[in-house]
Amino acid sequence: MVTIKEIAREADISPTTVSLILNHKARERKISSETEQRVLQIAARMGYLPNLQAVSLKKAGGQFAYRIQILWVADSRAPTMLRFFRGVEETVARENLPFEVLLQPYRAGALQNAMKESLVLSCHGIIVCNASERDLEYLDSRCFPRPVILYNRYSRKYSGVVMDDRSIGSIPAEIFASHGRTRPAVVTSLPTFNGMNIRRNLFAYTCRSLGMDEPVLYCCEPTARGGYEMTLRLLEEHPETDCIFYMREGLALGALRAFTEKEIYFPGGPEFIAIEDAALGLSEVCLPALSVVHLPLEAVASECTRLMNRLLHSPGCEIASTVIPVTFIPRESCPDRAQNASRSSPATT
Repeated sequence: MVTIKEIAREADISPTTVSLILNHKARERKISSETEQRVLQIAARMGYLPNLQAVSLKKAGGQFAYRIQILWVADSRAPTMLRFFRGVEETVARENLPFEVLLQPYRAGALQNAMKESLVLSCHGIIVCNASERDLEYLDSRCFPRPVILYNRYSRKYSGVVMDDRSIGSIPAEIFASHGRTRPAVVTSLPTFNGMNIRRNLFAYTCRSLGMDEPVLYCCEPTARGGYEMTLRLLEEHPETDCIFYMREGLALGALRAFTEKEIYFPGGPEFIAIEDAALGLSEVCLPALSVVHLPLEAVASECTRLMNRLLHSPGCEIASTVIPVTFIPRESCPDRAQNASRSSPATT
């Protein structure tokens, strides 16, 4: 690692002057702008990294704190951030990890604008959440001086923690088939990452393999209104539909108004299952209560936190993706006829 003394030797000035410049005190100490710029250029060329261990001492007792930056996409997935942060905070508190956790929003497809050098060098580790395919291409093209972990994305270059997308898609089809349903439909929004395609494709494949019809597909905006309007259209164009897979919880919540307007009541109407991805618990208290594939966001966040702790202490860890199992929770929109409390996918690493 490049030291201040090496930069001072290259710039032919004292280490004290270099230290003042790198700590943004050049103007305070009346160091010329020419000297400041020359030192900063030399430091960048030599690959200097600030000693975060020196600047991240907590005031209380001088305990060293690792600064962890979480990058979360600023779009319709923002509400799920609450559950993710809850998982991080609970893990930090329970395992007494010396972590200071910060949040940085970014636009999908524009991760490079958020991961500027100043941000990367200001922290000890980064957890990138909800990266698009374009964002993943950017990450694969770069090498960062800090450990990077991916939330719910696969990569050959970075370790990550993912949910079982295959089970998220196949479990609803298996439940519907076990109930004798044969005419499925899917209501979804445009895919924001490849995992959504995997879920939809596995649902269709499982339906076909279990003797059901090919699911009809309806795509809308990722909002409750989108779910309402598209469900109305589905019920008008395909009244024979007897089971529906909603690929976002908000879409299913919006659909409840469509069922009411069509005077479809439960039990007796088409069964439907949603992917539970929000933080407010609405699926449990609406009428009818939604049967859901529960996404273990808190568990994924907890594993991301533990993985970051391992990488900080053992930088040479092998690249791996940990798969967290999902759970089916039966409620009124699709009761569990076998009277089982829940159904889970297997965990793998």
